[in-house]
Amino acid sequence: MKVHLIRSEGFKMEDYNHVFNILNQYSGGITFVPSEPIVLPDTDIEITYEDKDQYERQALYSPRGAFFEKRSFPITEKSYTEEELLSVCNKFRKENNISDSEQVLLLTEKKNVSNWFGGVDQTTLNNFFIDCSDWDYYFNGFDIRFPIAFSIAAWLMRKVIFTSAKEGFSALHKKPRGCIMDYCIDKKEIQLQMRTADICDACLSYSEKNDANRVHMNQLMQIMEGVRSNLLFRDRSKYLRTNSRLEFRGMMHKMYLTDLGDLQVNLNPTERALYLVYLNHPEGISRADLIDFRSELKKYYAFFSSKWDELSQFDREMKIHEAVDLLTNKLEQKLMQVLSRIRRKFIDTVGEDQSKTYSIESYDGKYKILLDRELVSFDEDAKLTDGNIY
Repeated sequence: MKVHLIRSEGFKMEDYNHVFNILNQYSGGITFVPSEPIVLPDTDIEITYEDKDQYERQALYSPRGAFFEKRSFPITEKSYTEEELLSVCNKFRKENNISDSEQVLLLTEKKNVSNWFGGVDQTTLNNFFIDCSDWDYYFNGFDIRFPIAFSIAAWLMRKVIFTSAKEGFSALHKKPRGCIMDYCIDKKEIQLQMRTADICDACLSYSEKNDANRVHMNQLMQIMEGVRSNLLFRDRSKYLRTNSRLEFRGMMHKMYLTDLGDLQVNLNPTERALYLVYLNHPEGISRADLIDFRSELKKYYAFFSSKWDELSQFDREMKIHEAVDLLTNKLEQKLMQVLSRIRRKFIDTVGEDQSKTYSIESYDGKYKILLDRELVSFDEDAKLTDGNIY
């Protein structure tokens, strides 16, 4: 199954990429295909909320107070009908000659008039839209990429299990039970759905009756379980002050936070090489002393970097030598730029508070990683060609 993930222009590229990366962590028969941003057509529909109470009634949920600190009433918002949003999918499908066997799913920050979390073309069951706004008000401190990824998996699961919109509607649960078919009349009930990431026995019976694709179901269940694990671990870690395990996998030492739904931290070769050097030295390394570790840094950098592979061995070694010299020169700003990028990636991945445990931070004149090394592991393929140096 191919799923074309399209986004409206106002949905941030960074958030879109994060969602895409989460979905691609889980292999199976479903392939997610990225696309360029879509400009939504104009809409004549505007909804005005005169005060906070009216907004809450219309929205069918009670957002946290912080939501309203950013708004002054009355508020007028552009809104789209389900038909308008699904027509965007159809237009994309026609312009790109996408067959009826493939799915098109629109991620948008724009509201729909029914205020649903998402919707599906009830005739074809192969066009979808998902509302990507306001998730941080349902899950305080929870990165929005996770509920969006969960929503994508849940809509596709419904597509896999049910053969028609009518059949799907007949399976809806007006009283929530933690199943993907919970109706969520009160939108806060979505929290239960994501904390269980479950499909009840009654709904599973449809998958048996309809001979649903088990490979697709397994992949989608993995995505939903990854979101659930991430959410529950974050909840517990606030009170237990626990940190996720960090595992390096494969020859390229890709980094995964295993207790956060196997969430990948995407460091580039330079960032990964520097991170491993600091990981090897819990006592920390000052900016001035990093030059003393250039041999170790060079070994990692040479192994991870492939951008000069087409050069002669001599020229490649010279390029690597220059890059490491620039990084270890205390008169240059390269080190600070790389540290800043690493810090930002951990903030984007685990949030501001937890990021300080994983990123390379300054303490008493030295830069160090605070993470307990007992939580760090390497799989059998995470080795350098001349052996590990950990």
